[in-house]
Amino acid sequence: MESDLGGVWNSQASCGRVYPSLHLISPKFNTQVPDYPMPDNYPVYPNHSMMLDYLRSYAKKFDVYNHSIFNTEVINLEQYEDIWEVELSNGKKKKYDFIAVCNGAQRVARYPNYSGYFSGEILHSMDYKSPDQIRNKRVLVVGAGNSGCDIAVDASHHSEKVYHSTRRGYHYYPKFIDGKPTPQWMLQLGNKFSSKEETMAYIKQVFKLAGFDGVDYGLKKPDHPLDAAHPIMNSQILYHIGHGDILPKDDIKNLNGNIVHFVDDTHIEVDTIIYATGYNRHFPFIDKEKLEWKLGIPDLFIHIAPRNLDNIFFFGFVNAAAGLGDGLRLQGQFIRSYIQAFIRKSKGYLKFLNAKKNDNPDLGQDYFIDSHRHLWEVDFWKFIKCARMYRDMLDE
Repeated sequence: MESDLGGVWNSQASCGRVYPSLHLISPKFNTQVPDYPMPDNYPVYPNHSMMLDYLRSYAKKFDVYNHSIFNTEVINLEQYEDIWEVELSNGKKKKYDFIAVCNGAQRVARYPNYSGYFSGEILHSMDYKSPDQIRNKRVLVVGAGNSGCDIAVDASHHSEKVYHSTRRGYHYYPKFIDGKPTPQWMLQLGNKFSSKEETMAYIKQVFKLAGFDGVDYGLKKPDHPLDAAHPIMNSQILYHIGHGDILPKDDIKNLNGNIVHFVDDTHIEVDTIIYATGYNRHFPFIDKEKLEWKLGIPDLFIHIAPRNLDNIFFFGFVNAAAGLGDGLRLQGQFIRSYIQAFIRKSKGYLKFLNAKKNDNPDLGQDYFIDSHRHLWEVDFWKFIKCARMYRDMLDE
């Protein structure tokens, strides 16, 4: 659809979701694809332009550009027996044996439904491109995910006043511990403790000693374990709260002009609200009735394969407390194995079709907090183990 590759990292495209100060929240070591490492001169947490350059260099290395059609949107997918007819915005129609849907999970903004009306400016995190949009304004950021915390921190350097509204208490992860990126430090704990509970208790204690317990800053105590929500990787949010640069607020009760009322009966007057409240799935090119849906998202086997369709796949619609690299490579291996097994109509292929229709593998999904954001959150190690198992099944 766009003029170049890069997706959310492409600042020049409508799909871009970046602003000048944005950096990765996952470190270099587990964001890079294992067989195509990032350049040695990249820092531990590369910025958005470095990530874009890396993705494009990967695409050039493996000849993706020569197989890409740019400035062309997919208008419709229509299935005729085992063939997909793809209607393009240039008026052409093409036929394919397999479809991989990779249009991104950050296409359509999701907004909360509060009573009342706000008369000021409303932005979604997807609209935030530059601090010039909020310079010298009174800003309320809504949402405590990584986008909400990053934008609140960025706003603290440019806005007249910054408020941050969250529904519950959260755990905040520093980006570094003991001179290492925190995910690496956590991995290197290995089997130091006899149980997961002891390991998590130790990590929480270290975080608290490092100044990363939100309760110490007047925030609500989390109602969930440390690893029961997607990690908020931010070394600055609590720092700026502690210095009064970001003022924490409770959940919103209602809106009245440019006054925002909160459930704790306080209120503030602001010029701009930035909703960092997530996204809805968006597949306008396929008849919704073709997919099976559950809780507002497609019901995909291991978050990749529709249970009722055998030659279309969805990539980029699963999330875990890990970087991009290993999961990206494994999903690529999975689809390669599937296509080879499909062509052969192998024993493994038939076994997989049965599993896809009947299995409900444990990906850790019931462990996470009950929120829209966590409908596609998985335990990384369970997901990797499961995807490898089905990949190996297809290779039989």
